[in-house]
Amino acid sequence: MSSYIAPLIGLLIVLYLILSFRKGFASLFTLGGNSIWGIFTINTIILLVIFGTGSISSSLFFLLYFLLFGIAFVFEPASVFIFVLGSILIFLPDALLNDVLGNFIRLGSLILISPIAFFFGKEYRKNDEEEEKLEDIEERTRDAADTIAHDVEQVLKKEKGNLEPEDLEKLNDILVETEDLRAETKE
Repeated sequence: MSSYIAPLIGLLIVLYLILSFRKGFASLFTLGGNSIWGIFTINTIILLVIFGTGSISSSLFFLLYFLLFGIAFVFEPASVFIFVLGSILIFLPDALLNDVLGNFIRLGSLILISPIAFFFGKEYRKNDEEEEKLEDIEERTRDAADTIAHDVEQVLKKEKGNLEPEDLEKLNDILVETEDLRAETKE
């Protein structure tokens, strides 16, 4: 099948470009976004390039290290270990042929890098979750400020003549504080 690797790589690249342009030009640089097909296509292209250039003894074998980190960032971080196990099973027949020690060192490097990719992916996920929580808090703060300002304005319209000057001053202070709160959430 080695004679079909180069045309298959070309076909997959064209397929990937078509999928990327269909979603918009920006998705070309984000590796298809979180699209499973985009990620599958990129993984397949990289694996075919490695197989086409010498399998486990390929000078492009290091691309699998970057692929580990990419998988950890896009999917659940634990999926890195599944990818490593699958990669070892794919490359094991070739690893047992020529330079066995060197080949096992290459496979071992995948095993050693996988926990690092896992922890980076886990931290990346945690950071995303914290940013989402922060955005939710900011949105709730803006909504609360809007509601408070609206309610105070309603009270001022209806009860302006019945309120004491100190109560009017307090309500105006509340309006000023809600404007400050809105300004803080915009920053």
